Amino acid sequence: MSKTSEAEFVSRQPVIAVLGHVDHGKSSLLDFIRKSNIVDGEAGGITQRISAYEVKQKLSEKDLKSITFLDTPGHAAFQSMRERGAEIADIAILIVSAEDGVKAQTVEAWKTIDAHKLPYVVAINKIDKPGADIQKTKNSLVENGIYIEGYGGDVPCVEISAKTGQGVDFLLETLLLLVEMNELKADLSTEATGYVLESFVDQKRGISATLIIKDGTLAGSGAIVAGTALSPIRIIEDFAGRTVKNPRAGQPIKVTGFDEIPKAGAIFVSSSDKKVMEALQSETKSNAVQIVMDPRIYRNAKVVIPVVIKSDSLGTLDAVRMELKKRETDDIKIKIIAEGVGTISEGDIMLASSDEKTVIIGFAVKLESKARDQADRFKIKPELFDIIYKLSEWFDTLVESRLPYEEKEVVLGTLKILRNFSSQKDKHVIGGRVETGKIQNNAVVKVIRRGVELGRGRIVELQSQKIKTDTVNEGNECGLMVESKVEMIPTDILEAVLVEKLRI
Repeated sequence: MSKTSEAEFVSRQPVIAVLGHVDHGKSSLLDFIRKSNIVDGEAGGITQRISAYEVKQKLSEKDLKSITFLDTPGHAAFQSMRERGAEIADIAILIVSAEDGVKAQTVEAWKTIDAHKLPYVVAINKIDKPGADIQKTKNSLVENGIYIEGYGGDVPCVEISAKTGQGVDFLLETLLLLVEMNELKADLSTEATGYVLESFVDQKRGISATLIIKDGTLAGSGAIVAGTALSPIRIIEDFAGRTVKNPRAGQPIKVTGFDEIPKAGAIFVSSSDKKVMEALQSETKSNAVQIVMDPRIYRNAKVVIPVVIKSDSLGTLDAVRMELKKRETDDIKIKIIAEGVGTISEGDIMLASSDEKTVIIGFAVKLESKARDQADRFKIKPELFDIIYKLSEWFDTLVESRLPYEEKEVVLGTLKILRNFSSQKDKHVIGGRVETGKIQNNAVVKVIRRGVELGRGRIVELQSQKIKTDTVNEGNECGLMVESKVEMIPTDILEAVLVEKLRI
């Protein structure tokens, strides 16, 4: 957009992403730096959304340096969020636990950092723990191609404890040295541009988004366009929810008032002239391409699971979608019939009610009261989660239950009834001898008389020499209680079978 005055290239506030394996201390480090607790507010103690925080580091008695930190999730499901954090950041912290060393997501995070050519610092955390092994951790870094200083590389490595604060000041000093070496500049005279970090629906105020300004200064009026979404420059807040005016490059801000949910990771532009932004939005919308799913992809699948997904933000929505899609094979297809940000609504229930196979998944959201009434009416049970791996475990079970199978009967053995002691309703106490194979407690039995099957039952109790047992082998006599609607008489044969379910 147009310049507000002559170019003002100055050092700007750095944006630093914290990446690493789940539970290695990313959020705890930021917690210590910010001196307030955020970890307790995360479901299951893990970060499941990308967040931005602004801190001020004291350089001297009079000099403070503002830094923007991005806290990224470590769980495997949130790879797209980590990618977005690395794309937006200027510098990264790769955090590694001194107890666990390099893990799967550590390597993935490092590959993300390397792909974006980000300068980074390795922070070995949890050095205060009894199980900490710093030397072993450093060796594991090198074994995975992460060459730190003193071990064949030039990547700074700092040993810290996010719990006690040991080494954190040195980590910040190292980061600021990297900032100085990379000479981060911005033109504050231009209109603000940057990235959409996250977007969500504020139930009271409407559609909001967290933005990271990478260049320029946001005007006091006008509008912002991110993709096809537009918001007037009206409600602008900092990371702590305080109203802020004319935020500059490097700052995280929350903007409320978008007319649609902007896509996370989208580039935003701004202008003090709202009409210019409206024209840009119109042009962007006219160029948008509607993607239609080809129904043929479901034709040969053994099971198709229709899904409605609702989440608290676009970032978590993307993570849930990716986690479900990971389960797809040639035989299993996930058909997302609707998705969105916000609470589960009455419309979501009505949409799902058209097909009894449809499941509604809510992540970090609740049901609206009217939606709950409709769900009860249609006997639909929306599945609500606030921890991603719990959702994954549940969905794996669902997929397994939906796969087709055939039943195959395996004959365990046969028993000849010698005596019928008593019958009460459908329970019969009998005595017999195992003729072939073996008889097992809880086995299904066929009641056979003169070679003809009369019906079936189940062994509910088995005794050998008046002692309860699970198995009686060939040649032995036993007593048993059989649950069956068939009246049994001596000389009848019970054929015990094991029913196996085999995937087709």
